[in-house]
Amino acid sequence: MGNLLSSSKERKAKTKQGAGLQAVCLSAGDIKELQCIGYSDREHGKVRWKTLISSDKTPSKDLTAGIATLPPRKENQPTSAGGNMAPHRHRQAEVYIVVSGEAIINVDMLEYPVSAGSVVFIPGGAERAVRNTSLTEEFVWYFCLAADKIGDVRFLYKNDGIGVASQPRVMG
Repeated sequence: MGNLLSSSKERKAKTKQGAGLQAVCLSAGDIKELQCIGYSDREHGKVRWKTLISSDKTPSKDLTAGIATLPPRKENQPTSAGGNMAPHRHRQAEVYIVVSGEAIINVDMLEYPVSAGSVVFIPGGAERAVRNTSLTEEFVWYFCLAADKIGDVRFLYKNDGIGVASQPRVMG
């Protein structure tokens, strides 16, 4: 059974050796209760997310993870309208794991069609954008960044101007 520890005492001892770090396990109920933030404007797109793992919220280090959602696009709108995350960049490398839906992920002007089960690696500094291609289904993906906490990530959106870092807002 892999590296499972046989007793609670051993698990506690192993945790103490991790310099304050511990395994983090969030239930579906925990995730449901987390604050949702995002954008809903032309400059940044229509996207919302919840930060799941971040050193300012969990006993973790070196990685930040979350789950993001784009709503479906509206009929009679161009493919770029509706649920999208506008072109942006940050210095951290990132991985997307698609949970559900279909989208186009653009990395440095190359388009990658993705659907449930797809995995995308995005190098640090690369420009990235995501657009939902469905008229009926949300696009949902997990993201993981090489950063201690989400606050360490400086999101530079193409539409904000050179060197301007955007701050998302709390979504209902």
